[in-house]
Amino acid sequence: MLLSLISRNNKVFLRNKMLVFFSLLSVLIAVGLYAIFLQKLQVDSINQFIPVNNDIELLVSEWMVAGILTTTAMTSTLGVFGIYIHDLESKRTADFLVTSASRFNIQLSYVFSSLIIGFAMTFVAFICCELFIVAIGGDILSFVALIKVLSLLVLAVLLSAMLNLLIVLFINSETAFSTVNTIIGTMIGFLCAIYVPMGVLPSAVQTVIHFFPVSHIAVLLRQVFMEQSLHSVFADAVAYEESYKVNFGVVYEIGDSIISTTSSVLFIVGTIFVVGALSAIVYKRKNK
Repeated sequence: MLLSLISRNNKVFLRNKMLVFFSLLSVLIAVGLYAIFLQKLQVDSINQFIPVNNDIELLVSEWMVAGILTTTAMTSTLGVFGIYIHDLESKRTADFLVTSASRFNIQLSYVFSSLIIGFAMTFVAFICCELFIVAIGGDILSFVALIKVLSLLVLAVLLSAMLNLLIVLFINSETAFSTVNTIIGTMIGFLCAIYVPMGVLPSAVQTVIHFFPVSHIAVLLRQVFMEQSLHSVFADAVAYEESYKVNFGVVYEIGDSIISTTSSVLFIVGTIFVVGALSAIVYKRKNK
């Protein structure tokens, strides 16, 4: 029964063009802002120290790719939970309960569907982004880098699904979900320092971003995608490289310390378990 519910949820999502569109809205916003001014902003910033060349444009594109993949994981998993809200408001969940499906399995089916759709859309986005990078002169990721990226995308989808599950457990209407969906779709770009570079944000906002777990996915992806380009672009300007990495969110600096990769991964994994446990508590209290 669980598999049937998951299959049904997946089909409902893919047939609903509005859900699919809003799942990709933040990605479209990011691409639009990148084309309008973000690319030029970064290129001009680097050009103060290094003459513009193809390596710089490749570096900036890799920076944007990391952000796009992060937002895709967050918004695609949230979009699937729109089916849960629709079923709840239309009383369809009550219809499912007259079958052999338990309330827990029905809820679990939305979580699995969110993970499946999230993985599928994020991996498709990754393939498209990798093709784009190669098309503009970049190299195909090495095997080690590929494993790192795929591992981070798995973490991104798991983290996003858990966060979105906790959020939708407090929502009971499609109107409220639509509002929350729009807010998250818009805010995720700011909270991952995609729409505006870290360096131009107030220190209070930077602190919020530092403690937003999804933003650590973007940071780790940037480090993998941009590793080779950073060495190429800043080979003769090492002093400026560290400043660039902090100002554009390639690394996080809190106080005088750079947050390590291990710390970011532990923060992400810890958040997944904590938010998952909180979701279980909220679900139990909501359905007791």
